[in-house]
Amino acid sequence: MTQVKMLPLQSTFRNLTSYCMNAFNNLNRNFHSSQLLQFQNTPVLCAEPLRKKKRIDPQILRERAEKKIKRLQRDIKRLEKVSRQFKPISELDIPRKAVRDSDRVRPAPELTIDELKERAHLKRFWAIYKRKQHLEEMSAIQRIVAAQERALDALQETSLELYEEAIQPDPTFIPFKMTGPVETPPIDNYDYPGGDYIDVTKIYQPIVPSDPQKQKKLGLHKKK
Repeated sequence: MTQVKMLPLQSTFRNLTSYCMNAFNNLNRNFHSSQLLQFQNTPVLCAEPLRKKKRIDPQILRERAEKKIKRLQRDIKRLEKVSRQFKPISELDIPRKAVRDSDRVRPAPELTIDELKERAHLKRFWAIYKRKQHLEEMSAIQRIVAAQERALDALQETSLELYEEAIQPDPTFIPFKMTGPVETPPIDNYDYPGGDYIDVTKIYQPIVPSDPQKQKKLGLHKKK
């Protein structure tokens, strides 16, 4: 018998068939019902790459913050010029005519040296007198309190019942009596008001300049 040479295509097909059979056998051998813990690929999401942050000099950041603070302080000062206007009280306002009238100003009296010395002597004498009077009153109060304590101590040693009655407050020590009607008597033929009243409250508006340039300086112009 003569040996037939195998063609290259036939050998390749035979190798592929054997490889498929081995793969099928391995698949049947590794079959199970639980979920496999394998690596999975997530769907590709097309996104823009993050921008790289630029590093800014700290000195520039500090200058920006200082400019912002100065701008806020300037705006606050502009608002304070317009606000802080208190409502005038008509009862406490001095008439302008009285302010302009120079005759109403009373000049201070001119004192001589003798009058100044006499006033200083009177003030010193008055201070000495009041100090002496205060010391006498305090010493008298101390003597009275000491005598009262000695009397209470002696009474306590003699009789406790009398001592308890002696230290009780006396309501008649400072007598107070008041007489008068408990209610206001009605007025004859009095016409009771119906409850209507006239509102005379004054409304004050802030003073705003009409010039747009001044409004812009004060920060009152409308920003577009």
